[in-house]
Amino acid sequence: MKQKVNLSKREEINDFFGKRMLTTKEAAFHLGLSVITVRRKAGKGEITSYRPNNGKLYFEISDLDEYLFSKRRSSVEKSGENASMLNFKISKRWKI
Repeated sequence: MKQKVNLSKREEINDFFGKRMLTTKEAAFHLGLSVITVRRKAGKGEITSYRPNNGKLYFEISDLDEYLFSKRRSSVEKSGENASMLNFKISKRWKI
């Protein structure tokens, strides 16, 4: 006799085996964006997505993490260092 696995049990199983692919809704939650924004970014190619058999969009977690890390902003200290180097290069070129 087979037992049906309910949805919460399936989610536990997927989490246990380390789910690699996410649906659009799960990807939106992972990125902290709306579903529409995720679809738009996938359509523009900003986020790598997969559409097997012209069905639903799927996203690999490593691709989503790569997208997040590409949007990293510099700290104030790092920005200050970059600005001082730029000022040095400009003053050297223009002999200020």
